[in-house]
Amino acid sequence: MKLLLPGLFLFISSYSNAQYTPRLLALTDGTLIDANHPTATLHQTILIKDGHIIDIQPDGKPFPDSAIVINLMGKYVLPGLIDSHVHMATDPSGVDNHPHTLQVLEKMLYSGVTTVRDMAGDARVLAGLARDANIGEIPSPDIYYSALMAGAPFFSDPRTQAATKGGINGNMPYMKAITDTTNLTLAVALARGSGASGIKLYANLSGELAAKIIAEAQRQNTPVWSHAWLQGAKPSDLVKAGILSISHAPLLIYEKVNKIPADWKKPVLDAQFWDKTVPSLDELFAQMRLHHTILDATLLTYKKWAQTDSTMKWDYEIARRIALRAHAAGVAICAGTDDDQEQFVQEEMRLLVSDAGLSPLDAIVAATQNSAAAINLDGKKGTIAPGKDADLLVLTRNPLENIDNISAVELVIKGGRIYQRQD
Repeated sequence: MKLLLPGLFLFISSYSNAQYTPRLLALTDGTLIDANHPTATLHQTILIKDGHIIDIQPDGKPFPDSAIVINLMGKYVLPGLIDSHVHMATDPSGVDNHPHTLQVLEKMLYSGVTTVRDMAGDARVLAGLARDANIGEIPSPDIYYSALMAGAPFFSDPRTQAATKGGINGNMPYMKAITDTTNLTLAVALARGSGASGIKLYANLSGELAAKIIAEAQRQNTPVWSHAWLQGAKPSDLVKAGILSISHAPLLIYEKVNKIPADWKKPVLDAQFWDKTVPSLDELFAQMRLHHTILDATLLTYKKWAQTDSTMKWDYEIARRIALRAHAAGVAICAGTDDDQEQFVQEEMRLLVSDAGLSPLDAIVAATQNSAAAINLDGKKGTIAPGKDADLLVLTRNPLENIDNISAVELVIKGGRIYQRQD
């Protein structure tokens, strides 16, 4: 059965957005771009069944007559984008209220974001959102979320109080204060029981205690993610202990300095100053390559911070240089925003290109293959390949020519379900 793309959903919905789930779908004459297709691969057919990619073949080869066919002539097919760092439920009773969050998730999905990693929030809320997103009851990226572990002093932070409302701050399965006497076997098991896909280490932990958490989580087959610096733990402590990903590029500076010099906060310092001042981190980058540690650079949040507070310009100047140097050294970089969700991962991709020297293909890989690996989902998502989830982004313009073309969205497929704007 052949369908012309512009009229695909006219019979489904009169609303601004629509979705449709064929059991067997053939996307023909597409141009593939991903880590497996670093140069645009033309005239390809993608076969999708029951939410998964079952085959990729050159156009002209036969496939079952029962397939719904969408001709993508002149269109570009990428894996669905993955934001490796969001916060959707920090304050569910306030700014992250349910109607607002549903609206943001829908906008994300229709922009091409098919998966997100939430890096600490109210797991009671996130579990419900993740369930509804997974079965298609809400238009939303798939949601994977973390259980947070940190030293006891961190739990005076008002964000932790908002995310544990009705419970005991610092003693919830998904938000736990850790001390030298904590039963880590039980703490990790309870974190897993909250539905979390991984554990995030945040603040006020020693290198020794962080290593113990990582070891116990690995024993229980649970990935661990972390801020790149935990006051008592340097970036290299976490990398050598086996952390899967570390967040926030400027925090890597604490591998070499104990305190940020006051003169760094002068807003008039030029590029030459920063080029000379940011220390070499070659040894750390070598360790990250050795241990396959992924850098969640989060450039967007630091750039926005610098734009609103000139005394914080140093943070972004360090962030972009560390990201550039890490990439040049062969460190895998994923794409996370750590933003208020007013801007999505496409903006992080643009900054990786414009401010950190990545190519458009590198930015695409960061927001697909590398972000999937950071969430421990590289077996399911992040590339266009048989056996992977059918999470795809179809563009009308070539993003390899200009990364801004990542916003030229024709349609989005998540788990075999097709989403297309009607406006």
